[in-house]
Amino acid sequence: MKILYIYRYLILGGVTTQLVNRLAYLRRFAEVHFAYLKDYGGRRAFGDYPHLQVAGSTGELADYINSHNFDAVIIIDTDEAYAALEQARYQGCVIHEVHTTTSNIRYLDRLNITGIDAFLAPSKYVADLIRKRFPAAAARCYITPNCLDTGLFTYSQPEHIPAQKVLLWVGKLDQHKNWPAFLAISHSLLQLRDDCQFWMIGGETAKAETVDALLEQADQYGLLSRLHWIQSLDYEDMPQVYALAAASGGLSISTSKNESFGMTVIESLACRCPALAPRVGALPEVLDGELNVCLYDGLDVQQITEKLNRLLDDQNLRNRLIDAGCRKVRSQYSIEAAGRHYFDTLNKVINQKMGKEH
Repeated sequence: MKILYIYRYLILGGVTTQLVNRLAYLRRFAEVHFAYLKDYGGRRAFGDYPHLQVAGSTGELADYINSHNFDAVIIIDTDEAYAALEQARYQGCVIHEVHTTTSNIRYLDRLNITGIDAFLAPSKYVADLIRKRFPAAAARCYITPNCLDTGLFTYSQPEHIPAQKVLLWVGKLDQHKNWPAFLAISHSLLQLRDDCQFWMIGGETAKAETVDALLEQADQYGLLSRLHWIQSLDYEDMPQVYALAAASGGLSISTSKNESFGMTVIESLACRCPALAPRVGALPEVLDGELNVCLYDGLDVQQITEKLNRLLDDQNLRNRLIDAGCRKVRSQYSIEAAGRHYFDTLNKVINQKMGKEH
């Protein structure tokens, strides 16, 4: 099998990380190629992998498609790639993946779904969004969860454990990730207990005014002496941070306004760090069963603070959640488990396409 992925930006981020994780499984069974439209420094995520192309124009992308006999072309949230398929007169299997849930998802309305053989979504939540937009394509929409490198994301006992419990927030400093909510929650918790410190990971690309707003709000809340802000951290170092929060008796907190999947949540769970998250998007699918005690509704700071107190103090509950979280990640989201499911889905879609043609 020969596969081509097309994505808009070659950047060190969620989609590129996901493709690298998938490659670890798929390369055993297929020749996998990647084409990006613009390079923003993400090439090093692939190491010396040879089948990586940055196409500067529609024509260049069409030439790349024509120079290979791909069984499937998989386009991820990049509607402009269809012009290249048309120019190349590509006749193979066309699959469209959706990973965004923000206002950007409106790009789907520009697609001609008659030329798309299947849609892939990382969660039921996103699949339902696709099916609602395209009822005629409902039977062609498949759920293929994201995968995590559980060899990298695993618990390792830190050499030095903080004396205070670490509450960890990871994400971009943008409206979608809703960083002000984390500061409000931290302030509320600080009024009730004196054994916590607050870590924020992310913000390297934030505008200066956003950074100023963060520091000003932290100062107003009296958090500056307790706030540890790391603007940028290599992906390979993140498991150590989650493990440190776990060993301290702390946890991670998501304040996102929506999520198509929730990678930071499963990263945290894989490192034996409980995760508190809003009941939005796909997060209830990740934090299901006993883990749903870690969900909160709306931005009710008092409710969230009460949940935090319980998760920080009830060791029996923490132990159960830690064990349940680890089991779920390894059974459903590991490279082996999710990769196998993804590859089986590709085979099914490609075989259906070939069956129609013959």
